[in-house]
This record gives sequence, structure tokens and C-alpha cells, in this order.
Amino acid sequence: MSEKRQPPLDGVRVLEFGQVLAIPYAGMVLADQGAEVIKIEPPTGEASRFYTPPELDGQSPYYLHANRNKLGLALDLKSDEGRAAVMAMAANADVVLENYRAGVMDRLGIGYAALRAVNPGLVYCAVSGYGRSGPLADRAGYDPIAQAESGMMSMSGEKDGGPVRTGSSIVDMMTGVICAQAVTAALLARGDGGEGQYIEANLFGTAVNMLVNFAAQALLTGDNPSRGGNGSQAAQPSGVYASADGEFMLTVGGEVQYRRFCEKVLERPELADDPRFATNKARVDNRSELTEALNAVFATRPNAEWLASMQEHGVPAGEINSIQGALNSEMAAAVGLVGSAPHATLGELLTLMPSYALSGTPLRDPVAAPLLGQHTREVLAGVAGFDADRIEAMVAAGSAVEPG
Repeated sequence: MSEKRQPPLDGVRVLEFGQVLAIPYAGMVLADQGAEVIKIEPPTGEASRFYTPPELDGQSPYYLHANRNKLGLALDLKSDEGRAAVMAMAANADVVLENYRAGVMDRLGIGYAALRAVNPGLVYCAVSGYGRSGPLADRAGYDPIAQAESGMMSMSGEKDGGPVRTGSSIVDMMTGVICAQAVTAALLARGDGGEGQYIEANLFGTAVNMLVNFAAQALLTGDNPSRGGNGSQAAQPSGVYASADGEFMLTVGGEVQYRRFCEKVLERPELADDPRFATNKARVDNRSELTEALNAVFATRPNAEWLASMQEHGVPAGEINSIQGALNSEMAAAVGLVGSAPHATLGELLTLMPSYALSGTPLRDPVAAPLLGQHTREVLAGVAGFDADRIEAMVAAGSAVEPG
């Protein structure tokens, strides 16, 4: 019998000074992969602890989601002992993650230069709204503002409607994923005993990169792409269509697929031969006419029949689920998207699970987000190397906090 392998980042220690979502999300990704992530919060707790309602016995679902698998340490970083604890832990860490405003960590005496002096192998990843230099470096950055300023909101919404931001904070989350990937790349480059490096990411840059083909279109053709609703501006048919009893999302991505869709699903081969719809370019140019023709056909049968037929013939389509519908779907169960994680006071909590798996190295079994300062004594003793008397004095002075 082969020995059970450890998660891929087992043995990597991360100090996370994370607020709200971008850096906490990066920390969560690394923690899922086995890193020991120590979340360092101010004595009052980080902002997302207070993102209520809704709440679960006083706990914020927002905070609970983004901080699983982490140890919780609460320190007053303005105090001498708080800073001393960070310096001591940094000497024994591999990674620092932070998304304070530009200059804050330096003013506290725990910025990259100070921490690198005690640990040249440290990988330090900083996130801000607009980067740590340049004309907007001092501005606070948030996901909705990045979506607005990047052009992303100008692409979202109905063609004749106003700009719309996405329901979830996808720029924050994507920045977190990018940072986690950059950190693992820097750890790989460092190797054993090598030099660390400084990583910088910003929300604005992430949001602009998320424009992908639309940014390429603007750069290469001079166009200024605009809103196209639920459909695709690159391929048709694509969008929300109405059946006899509901709606569904359909996307047809190529010529062979379109002909099969017309012949096998719609049983209207003439729509494949119609010059207005015979090529993707023609379908994009005549999108309104195509949509009208398709809706007339779709109105003759219910959702379930159309979706079953499209599945049978390999045409991508799906019902428009609620969040509860998606979480409780057969698909979510099949790929293990919902699990449970023990919480210190709330018991077993349902939690999202990572959307990927590794065949050779397991991901960590989930543990729910920590209480404020839940592991303060444990971390100060085991990572900073402080003795019990010193820790007790810190707690008594308020430079370290534990639950109570």
C-alpha cells in the first residue's frame, strides 16, 4: 500500500495581512493546497467580519467563506510587541500576503525591505487598487470601482440598458487566483535556500486583463466594444431564449455545431442554409433576425424537451439556475462542490470546495474560518518563538488578542 501523500504546499508557511477578498482569497487558495496560512488581523478584526446581514449566529458568511483553513492571530501592529512578533514570524515564513494601502506596511516598519532583511528568501505579494507607484497609488481600490474604470461595466448589461457590475466580486477573486499562482511560481524559482522576491498586483490591471478578446479587439482594430446583453458578440446564436414554459441559455460555437443544431435539435435545416445565417459572420451581423426566428421555434416546446434534445446532440445549453438551485444540483454533488468544515463555535458548516482536484497530492480537508485571535497563543509560541510570560504580557497589554 502506498504512503498517503501530503498536500502540494505542505510545509509552506504564509503570513496573511488580508482584508475583505483579494488577498484573503489568495490565502485561501494556498491554504487549500496545504500551506500553513496565518491570518493576522487587527485587534478589532478585519472588515469582512462585519459584512452583515445576513449572519450566522453573529458570524459573517462573507468572512467565513474566504478564510477557511487558516490560523487566526490578532495583533496590534502599531505596538512594539506586535511588530516584534511579525518580524520573528517572518524569519520563519516563506510568504507574506498583504493588501493594505500603499505605504502602510512600510510605515508600520514591517514592509518588504524590513522583512527581507530578516529573511532574504521571503516571497512578498502586495495587492492594491492601482499599484504601489504611479498617479493613483494612494487611492483606495475596490472591486466595483475596478469594474467601472477598466471598461468591464461598459461591456455588461443589455445593449440598450445601462452599465452593470457582476453580482460577485470577480476582479477581487481573479486577483487572488493570480496572486496565488504568482506566489507558487516565485517559490518554484526560489527553490531551497534561494532568494525570494517581491510580487505586485492591482485590481485595475486584473480587470483590464479580464476583457481578453474585447481588449484585443480595441487594441488591434481601434473599435470600442460595448454591451451586448447575454449573448456573445463573437459567435451566434448565443443568449437567453424563451421556450413554451421558461428560459434557457444557449451558445453555439462553430459552423459544424450550428448545422447540427438546426438539423437535429430544431429540425429546421433551412435555418442553416439561409444566407443570413449560413456563416458565423452572417449570424452576428443578423443577430436580431436570427433571435426572432429561434424564439418562434423555441416557443413550441417546453424547456425540458429543448434541453434534453440539445444535450443529446452535443449543443451547449443550460437552464438558468438560482444559487440554491446550482448548489443543490446533481452536478454540484457529482464534482463535490459542497462540503462541511468544523467551526470553533458553530459546529459543522457547509462550505464551498475547490473546483479542481490533483490526482497525486490531496487538497486539505476543510476547516472553517477562525474566530478573531483563535490561535494567537499557539502561533506566537510556535512560530514567533515567544514564551508564555511574554505572550501573557502581550494579551494583558492588548497588543495581542484572543477570543473572549
